[in-house]
Amino acid sequence: MKPSMQMLCRLLDQVTIRGLWLGAVFCLSSWSALAAAPATPAAALQKAVVNWVVETQSVEAESVVLAPLDPRLQVKACSSPLAMDLPFASPDTIRVRCAQPAWQLYVRVSVPVRVAATAGPAKVEPAPVEKRQVLVAAVPLQRGMSLTAAHVRLVDVDTSSMPVNVLEHVSQVLHAEVVRDVRPDTPLRSQDIRPTVLVKRGQMVLMSIGQAQGFQISARVEAQQDGRYGEQIKLKNRDSGRLLTGLVKGPNQVQGL
Repeated sequence: MKPSMQMLCRLLDQVTIRGLWLGAVFCLSSWSALAAAPATPAAALQKAVVNWVVETQSVEAESVVLAPLDPRLQVKACSSPLAMDLPFASPDTIRVRCAQPAWQLYVRVSVPVRVAATAGPAKVEPAPVEKRQVLVAAVPLQRGMSLTAAHVRLVDVDTSSMPVNVLEHVSQVLHAEVVRDVRPDTPLRSQDIRPTVLVKRGQMVLMSIGQAQGFQISARVEAQQDGRYGEQIKLKNRDSGRLLTGLVKGPNQVQGL
């Protein structure tokens, strides 16, 4: 009886060991099958998109964020490599196309803005300088000096630094005098000059009448007050004693009104 029991125990041990071995083999086979199982078409598509963004935009894969695909979307496995491009101006939308079977879809991505390592601060191009011609003193101008065209000249200056009320025409200084000292090359302003006294009280001046009508009559009259260029002054005809009004047009010259 004892030998029989020993044989039975040995047989049970062999069966147990064989069962354990078969179980281990089955588990390993199942794990290998799961590990080797191909990814879903949607997962393969997302991985391909990330790889494409990394290659084309030179960013880290961890920084690429894909928008979730619509769960109702059925992505079919593609038998050929997926083709991708940017169909729009924005790099945030990638078009993915498959040749076989034919399909395409759009994937939204978000990537960080790349800044080149060698890039320095953005250079701001200066705005084009606007220039125009203005009058400047050609020689030192002293207070009370009567100006002529020889005292000034036209130069191009930057409008951003141009003073207010700057003069731009030589005619503006004719029959004018300086009211303050002006250094050479200084822009002249309207407040730097004033009309010169061209007619003085008590002087005999030449008054012209009728120029606008195509004829002209001249007469010598007496100025009753000082007058600067462009001012109206009172005049007197010594022969008749009549008072007249005239517009100062030049040295000792007036136009009758």
